[in-house]
Amino acid sequence: MAQLVFGMGMSHSPMVTLHDSWWAEWAAQDSTLAILYDSEGQLTTYTELAERAGNRYAQQAIPQHWKEQHIAVRRAVESLASDVAAAKLDVLVIVGDDQLELFTLANMPALAIFYGDKIRSGLWTSRFATYQRQGQPPTAPPSLELQRAVVESYAMDTHHEFASAPAFAKGLLERLIEYGFDVAGLGEIPMTDESAGIGHAYGAIVTQVMREQPIPMVPVLVNTYFPPNRPTPSRCYDLGLALRRAIEASPANLRVGIAASGGLSHFVTDERLDRHLFAALRKGSEDQLRALPENLLNAGSSEIRNWITVSAACTHLKLAWDEYIPVYRTFVGTGCGLGFACWS
Repeated sequence: MAQLVFGMGMSHSPMVTLHDSWWAEWAAQDSTLAILYDSEGQLTTYTELAERAGNRYAQQAIPQHWKEQHIAVRRAVESLASDVAAAKLDVLVIVGDDQLELFTLANMPALAIFYGDKIRSGLWTSRFATYQRQGQPPTAPPSLELQRAVVESYAMDTHHEFASAPAFAKGLLERLIEYGFDVAGLGEIPMTDESAGIGHAYGAIVTQVMREQPIPMVPVLVNTYFPPNRPTPSRCYDLGLALRRAIEASPANLRVGIAASGGLSHFVTDERLDRHLFAALRKGSEDQLRALPENLLNAGSSEIRNWITVSAACTHLKLAWDEYIPVYRTFVGTGCGLGFACWS
């Protein structure tokens, strides 16, 4: 029988994957972001945030402070990489989300599992292209050097193939259907779209944590970003419980890990939300996790749903350690709450 022996959570922001020498250039785009939500979950603008912030974040949004934070980030990533290696996993289930990398708005399932023989990474179209789709190109588009650093750190510079676990993944899908989850099944990457493939939520785990360890993985795709069919926090908790049940019902003799990719709060850093999440994780509080305010889980903060899912799957494990690093990229408060955690 398969055993779920390890869990982890990791933010996949460029603040995690890039050297801090790139942070200022990445931050230069924030003033043009069209998807900024304040700490009350209300859509806002960079100008409105600036009017409210005053000098509150001025001393945190400077290179000297970023350098200290980058050291802490890399220390946490190294710890996760060591923990994954020590766990000696046969399979890693990665709970992430798709941001128009494999899916489109014409076909956006609430939940999907990839069970094909070949996992292929997609091609990053750059954040600049995302702005163009929104009709709002940034005033300071990232340099080609920065774009290259980002796509390489996400394994989206070219099509990479990752080890899969098709039989195990198909079994998870079938059992989740049996348990009452309507899961979309992805048996292959569409070859008609030259850029299609799994996205940065999965590539970041490969480049930052797996590295030279070709652990077969099972991508679980939760639609965190795009309404109207986003699972509620409580439904994500149920999904985590069902995933553990499905994993342990597998007849295969496997050591299985599960990873949450994404979050925490962004593109406006919300320490109150992030610290509330970590308090619930440390307590193992099902009630608090199920009751996380859905109106705050917008834009990048929506990826907290992946953490809820993984924490529910890991209730039988101990939260061995966690790290929270609130990064402010600009004086108005835009940035990302960076989170790391390990259950063993």
